[in-house]
Amino acid sequence: MKRLFLPLFVFLLFVCNFAPLEASELEIIGGVDGLSFNPYKTDEYFEPDAENELPYYLYSLGKISFRHNISEVLNFSVNIERDKVLQNSLNVLFGVKTDYINVDFGIFAGLTDKIAVPDAGIIGNLELMVAKIVFLSLSGSSTLGAQYSFTSNNYRETAGVKLGFWLGNAVPSVAADMKTFSKQAEDDISINDTLYRFVFNTDFLIKNTNTTGYFNIGYQVYSRTYKKDMFGATDKLSSYFAGLGLYLSGKPLGFKIGAEFPFIISPEKPLTIKGEHLFFSKVYAGFVFTFE
Repeated sequence: MKRLFLPLFVFLLFVCNFAPLEASELEIIGGVDGLSFNPYKTDEYFEPDAENELPYYLYSLGKISFRHNISEVLNFSVNIERDKVLQNSLNVLFGVKTDYINVDFGIFAGLTDKIAVPDAGIIGNLELMVAKIVFLSLSGSSTLGAQYSFTSNNYRETAGVKLGFWLGNAVPSVAADMKTFSKQAEDDISINDTLYRFVFNTDFLIKNTNTTGYFNIGYQVYSRTYKKDMFGATDKLSSYFAGLGLYLSGKPLGFKIGAEFPFIISPEKPLTIKGEHLFFSKVYAGFVFTFE
């Protein structure tokens, strides 16, 4: 791990020291997600003659992101993230931004909660803009060399597409995203977590304030497949959700809060869910520090 982070640290020092400083931001976010499978469980939620209720598991979320604009066109970011599907990941992105196209490309390293060899791969995003009214964004990432044990035998992959419109102080958009993570839990057991999300989102600006935010509504399918030898089983949850987030911007310090609430959860039999849906919500809070 020291060999992975030391060259990155030296490179960032070099860039930050010699590049003309336009603007920099440090964002730190923390939260929890209640609609999660236990990451340490290695068999499906099934027992004969039982209700097979999904145990309530609170998964910790986090994000640390450093963004730096080298110029009006060039930028880079370093992001450390934790979520219930990909678990822990680090990525470095370099970007080019113009009036009509934004391109980000970089590398990532993924880690499970256990200390192990990281999964290495590439990550990128392409955004096209038309007449400053319509934008289309394509994003994705993929582990490289997993099939050849280049880094580890784990596999991470993401893909997303987003179409949006600028309408004054509101930016409505529709998006579809996928995340998947396959890992070897034990010598004879492999586990695959997959999340599909379809979201209608609206970003908005509150006039005469430094506050922006978003609200969304969508549908997601969250599944875990267990394979042992030649046999397999899958736990699957489908849910409709709604979310809201606010960002109170300020210099040098701004604050972010947000939440997402599932109002319909449909587990696939034999899995069941009982109790208040509120317990399966996702909440987060954090701050953004701006350097000038």
